Amino acid sequence: MSKAVSAETHHVPIATFLNRIVQRIVEAVAWLNVVLAFLILTTVILRYGFHRNGLLLEWPLVPMEELMWHLYSVPVMFGLAYSITNDSHIRIDILRIHMPNRLKHIFEILGILLLLMPCLLILLDFSLDYTVYAFTHNESSQSTMGLPHRWIVKSVIPLSMLLMMIAATARLIGEVMLLLHHGKELEDETPPRIQMTARLFRPLLKVDDNPHDEGTD
Repeated sequence: MSKAVSAETHHVPIATFLNRIVQRIVEAVAWLNVVLAFLILTTVILRYGFHRNGLLLEWPLVPMEELMWHLYSVPVMFGLAYSITNDSHIRIDILRIHMPNRLKHIFEILGILLLLMPCLLILLDFSLDYTVYAFTHNESSQSTMGLPHRWIVKSVIPLSMLLMMIAATARLIGEVMLLLHHGKELEDETPPRIQMTARLFRPLLKVDDNPHDEGTD
């Protein structure tokens, strides 16, 4: 039995596909947190267990501390895109929860088109110049013992902006399709010529994560 389309029960395949790409990339990058934890532990042991007692002084701590800052920034920046895919970013919930679903879709679309996308484009343009300058000028740490090639960590900004733009595009497509089909029961009237393409944009029922609940009231 078909169900009326709603954001709670349906998803848009192309949006889900793009979201999964973003999520897989961010989940891979998240493993840097494990490296960061070991690096912090090593730095603390060196500082308080060895350097304080005059041991292993040839092992400088400054590059390790800077690497900690770099490794911390990467998951944080990429995580912004992840929050868009699963709708966990901060919003004015006190207003949104009282809106009808159709109005929620409209506000989401306008927010993406008028606020999020322009902001991401501006930040992408700025961060590209920021990264290119660091690369062409061979920018490095201001500390004499710091890390070189600062363009590597600065390139995280434009990369994360691109990832957020993919996530925002997926969100926009999903919101538009759900708004167009909101409250309707879908019927397969698509011409065979465009059926494969249309399926990517047609809302589909979400897969039930708990099939044991089927048939219970």
